[in-house]
Amino acid sequence: MFKKLTVVISAVLFSATLSHAAEPKIEAFKAPFNVGKTVMACGTLAETKHFSNRHYLNLDKKYPNQSLTVLVWNKDYRWFEERFGKIDGYVGRRFCARGKIEEYKNNMQMQVTNPQFLRLMDK
Repeated sequence: MFKKLTVVISAVLFSATLSHAAEPKIEAFKAPFNVGKTVMACGTLAETKHFSNRHYLNLDKKYPNQSLTVLVWNKDYRWFEERFGKIDGYVGRRFCARGKIEEYKNNMQMQVTNPQFLRLMDK
């Protein structure tokens, strides 16, 4: 019985790992072709915008011409600053974000709640 349970748990964990590994990695400008999909989207941080309850990280170009906006709600933002420091200082650097691409008011957007789903790339 214990062996069967171990095999079932291993199979579930293995399949979860495969589905995560199978996520496509795209350039941010390809976001319109991936609406509704969970992807790792990469682009250059062009601008950060801070509001009372949310923070926008615009990739490739400044608003309103950004390829993709990474949205971080205020309740989660402190975890991002804890991990990266002041994100404003990374404008011009390459970022990747993992999440589901959504269309909001004719713009591509991805909500990220966990800083582990945001990567600062070397180049």
